[in-house]
Amino acid sequence: MGIWPNRRSEGDAPNDRKRAVDGFATLRLIAAFCVIIDHTAPLTNSGGSVLPLWTNVDLGAVALSAFMAMSGYQVVQSWERDPSAWRYFVKRALRIMPGLFVVLVLSALVLGPVLTTLSTGAYFEHPATWSYLYDNLLIFPQRYALPGVFTENLYPNAVNGSLWSLTVEVVGYLLIAVLGVVGALRRRWIVLVVVLALAVMFQRIVTAQWTPSEVFLLMPTKPLVQCLTMYCVGVAAYLYRDRIRFSWAGVALAVGVEAVMFGLPPAEVTRLVTVPYIALTAALLLPVKMRLPVSVTAASYGVYLYGFPVEQLAVHLGATSALVVGLVAVPIAFGFGLLSWNLVEKPALKLRRVLLRRKPKPPVPPHSAPTVEFAPVKI
Repeated sequence: MGIWPNRRSEGDAPNDRKRAVDGFATLRLIAAFCVIIDHTAPLTNSGGSVLPLWTNVDLGAVALSAFMAMSGYQVVQSWERDPSAWRYFVKRALRIMPGLFVVLVLSALVLGPVLTTLSTGAYFEHPATWSYLYDNLLIFPQRYALPGVFTENLYPNAVNGSLWSLTVEVVGYLLIAVLGVVGALRRRWIVLVVVLALAVMFQRIVTAQWTPSEVFLLMPTKPLVQCLTMYCVGVAAYLYRDRIRFSWAGVALAVGVEAVMFGLPPAEVTRLVTVPYIALTAALLLPVKMRLPVSVTAASYGVYLYGFPVEQLAVHLGATSALVVGLVAVPIAFGFGLLSWNLVEKPALKLRRVLLRRKPKPPVPPHSAPTVEFAPVKI
């Protein structure tokens, strides 16, 4: 969604009364809920994931990986339909920035003053209050703390820890634009080389054969490489869709690979392929009756944006159980997601028609009848 475009024409906002043309939107909403549910563990000091440690599976990481693969698949499709860098970036900005702006304003100017341990004056005079707004709007670098907010939480000083993955999404946008402008997307083998290079980097990090700096591009290096690889796998899957067979039998095979690799450190590497394949197949082949209406699935970006602050607020107000936090946060985040879509994101998407209006081509003049000259006839 991209974060997170629909497969229908991007010139128009989707008809909310209709079911989606595929399962991508439904899978994105499910993944957003999974991220919220998995965050309940670290936010209540109940472990790194809601899944048991012996599974060696982080539910939030798997859900985010599915997000990235689906986003890569759909965003490169958007570029292919309209390979204009200007139009591409306007579409991407209108998709992610309005919703982001509103959640940042509500966090810094509404939630912050109410919950901060500082006086109101000291809060608004603190430079971190304003850097939270403009740094996060610039995407680089991300700021997670507001002065005096959630300082006593079990996971302190983090207002919206989900925003880091938005930076990875933007890096993916930039990568697709660069590959598109230089013509690499028309030579799809180049994308395979990029995927292989990222996968090798990640494998060497996981197996401790390479120890890079912990932070790169102002983000944690390992999650950055992992998510960017998933994103590029999604891009490659779209470009090679004529060669890849998406089937439920293939999903069963991918699950079998995961079962064989269960509990082994290399499982993180094999998931670079298995998770994107499972997510993309499910999105493409999801039965029509299982696809949720657009009026429901359109909330997915807002669920992603509001889930973490809602969970932190629940903990701040006294919830200590991961189950209670999840039961409170999921429906509230969904409600905020619906409001974000209907009041902010959907109206913003309509600006595409204004900003990206194509100039009408001048009418072609009708061909005039050819002039025939006759030589004078001598009598």
